[in-house]
Amino acid sequence: MENAQAAQPVRKALASHIKPSELPWIPWAPGHFIKLIKLNPVTGQIVLFIRSELGAALQVHFHPGTVVVYTVQGAWTYDEGWTSEAGDVVFEVAGSTHSPRMVGKVETIVFAVIEGALNFLDDAGNTIGVENWQTFLKRYHDHCAEKGLTPVDITKF
Repeated sequence: MENAQAAQPVRKALASHIKPSELPWIPWAPGHFIKLIKLNPVTGQIVLFIRSELGAALQVHFHPGTVVVYTVQGAWTYDEGWTSEAGDVVFEVAGSTHSPRMVGKVETIVFAVIEGALNFLDDAGNTIGVENWQTFLKRYHDHCAEKGLTPVDITKF
């Protein structure tokens, strides 16, 4: 019994720690900026903050995977009878199509976990652009190169 504690396996958290304050805001779409936190090349998961100017709307887009959005600041809506305000969480099912519109009195900041891609659509429903973990990673590296920043490996776990 004296050796029982010695036989216990050493526990180590298999976690990565990110300081968002050390990562840049990157221009994305008109009126929107992104701060990439983690990109998963295995699953395609995208974890990011999105900061949006007052009154901005994001182009209509389709999500083949699920999305979870936590509203940090401001307010936004899909014009479907509800408004997400600071502290609210929105769960989007795979296959949803929408165009978020910022309706708060201050700029809106959300934290989102996106499973897969965003397919941007025209008025006829045709895909006119795709954002996924690879395009976001390129956008991040291009921004860092332009600003003389050393990129952090946001794909590492």
